[in-house]
Amino acid sequence: MKWHVIFSITLLLLVFLTAGCTSGPSESKSQVSEEVTPADKTVQEEENEVVPVKEKTSSDSETSRDDDRYYYNIKIISPSDLENMKNEITSDEYPITNDQGDLIGIVSPRKLYIRGDLVELQKGEGKSGKTFDKTDVAEHLVDIIFGNDNPKLNLFKSNKDYQFWMDAFYTTDDTKFLLDLAPVLNSLSDTTQFEDEELALGFLKTNYEDVPYNFYNIKIIPQKMLDDYKDDRKTDERLIKNPDGDLIGMVGNDHLYLLDSLSTEERHYYMLYGILYSMGMHGTTYSEKDSFFYQVGETRNNELSDLDKEAIKLLYGGRLKSGIEMEETKKTLGLET
Repeated sequence: MKWHVIFSITLLLLVFLTAGCTSGPSESKSQVSEEVTPADKTVQEEENEVVPVKEKTSSDSETSRDDDRYYYNIKIISPSDLENMKNEITSDEYPITNDQGDLIGIVSPRKLYIRGDLVELQKGEGKSGKTFDKTDVAEHLVDIIFGNDNPKLNLFKSNKDYQFWMDAFYTTDDTKFLLDLAPVLNSLSDTTQFEDEELALGFLKTNYEDVPYNFYNIKIIPQKMLDDYKDDRKTDERLIKNPDGDLIGMVGNDHLYLLDSLSTEERHYYMLYGILYSMGMHGTTYSEKDSFFYQVGETRNNELSDLDKEAIKLLYGGRLKSGIEMEETKKTLGLET
């Protein structure tokens, strides 16, 4: 009986010891859990959390750079293209003119169009520094229009641009002279314009419906051919003679024939003379000694004066019409008749 009591006590002690060993760690774990508050747990989780980093792609970088770019477009264009753009100007575009009123550019907040012959234009306008009132210009214009039995004004057409057409014996100096002259004439005219980038050369094909230009034909020809043209000339054609009275050319409303034996300087002088004659300037001035149209004695000026340019602007400014006589011209210009 005693043995059974001892055995029971021993077994009970083993149960308690076993329970104590197993409950120790659990209680310790519980105590740790109770010591870490929910707020502390959140902080630990945030500290241990790995935040994914978005890699920047090349497209993101390019987009960022493109967003920071601002482009200002500057174009150098021909005077004729600038004049055409003036007729289609938008509300945010503004024309730029110089002191003489010449259109030299068009500007907007993001672009600038400017004519490519500004240096030549400045050279032509800065020679004398003279200013002329409207009467000076109008009187000079009447002088250089009417003369050589020219009772009526005859202007170039304005329905199409003109193109210089050279055939026969022309040179590269001749073609360069005409291409340089075209933008000068364009800057002086609001109605008639000349193609200033390309000439028509050699045989001209006009047997198609839509002819793009009004052509002004210039022939450099030998004496025999000039004599043949002289014998068959029309009433609107005029003979051109040098200061010695020798026949050196012939000019009409839309053409000019010149002798091939002329020097380069002479040929270019008479090219300008003939073109201006065909444009309606048949007269002479006896008072303006620096004028191209001053032809007294052996004096000859190879370039247009400031007053000449102002007169041509007035002639091709749109106020005067082909076919009017001197009295009507004076009246239109506000001169006494």
